[in-house]
Amino acid sequence: MVKFKFWGVRGSVPSPGKETNYYGGNTTCISIEDNRTFLIVDAGTGIRNINFYLKEKRLKKIYIILTHYHWDHLQGLPFFSPIFNPDIKIEIYGKKNVSEVLSFQMQQPYFPADYKNLPSKIEHKNIPQNFYIENIFVETIENNHPSGCVGLKFTFKNKKIVFITDNEIMDDKEGITTKKEFAEFIKGSEILIHDAQYTSKEIEIKRGWGHSTFDDVLGLAKMSDSKNIIFTHHDPMRRDNDLKKILNNLRRKNPHLNLKIAKEGMEIKFNGR
Repeated sequence: MVKFKFWGVRGSVPSPGKETNYYGGNTTCISIEDNRTFLIVDAGTGIRNINFYLKEKRLKKIYIILTHYHWDHLQGLPFFSPIFNPDIKIEIYGKKNVSEVLSFQMQQPYFPADYKNLPSKIEHKNIPQNFYIENIFVETIENNHPSGCVGLKFTFKNKKIVFITDNEIMDDKEGITTKKEFAEFIKGSEILIHDAQYTSKEIEIKRGWGHSTFDDVLGLAKMSDSKNIIFTHHDPMRRDNDLKKILNNLRRKNPHLNLKIAKEGMEIKFNGR
């Protein structure tokens, strides 16, 4: 069995408070695990909550994939307790210069602990286009996002889940990757998890910021014949009640689709055959 879990679902900046408590206010972080592998995608503030979970797991090795280096996807790493544990090995995958980027974040005057002197055994690796982490096959696609970002597809035996954060779905020839290319990448997956930070009205003044709308994601789902969609990377100003209203409205208009809003603590479990 493979389990996906959401630990952080917000974009841009953490947004704690009573108006965001239901879906959660931590920035992006998910985990993927089976009986032999524990993989984390992005190190937003949600990664701190994994600390409590890992106390019972007694893992000796952890994998981390960083989709890109914007702060809302890195800012929790200095507070991730395994990086201070000399008994744990950590493999961190990122685009080129991953070690330099993380070292820059964790040095004075920005942080009191020096990344280069952490006691855990950290190995840095460039993200290949396609690769295995233990028995999980990982495929990547280039997102449309300032400074770059990768979308990810995870395959365990015959089951596939796509996770695409920080991506602006654009018309052909406007971005690095076309809608058709994303649709081909997504096709055949069990679940599509995609950035939907903005509404169609909001994106009118935020074109080029590297995020999509709910309607954009639904259009891509139609092209890729995806039926199970989870919207994530919620705008930090989006209140829980607003997200619930958006979801209810989309469900009324699209009764043939299984639509969900990503929520901290939400789990997806499936068995490979």
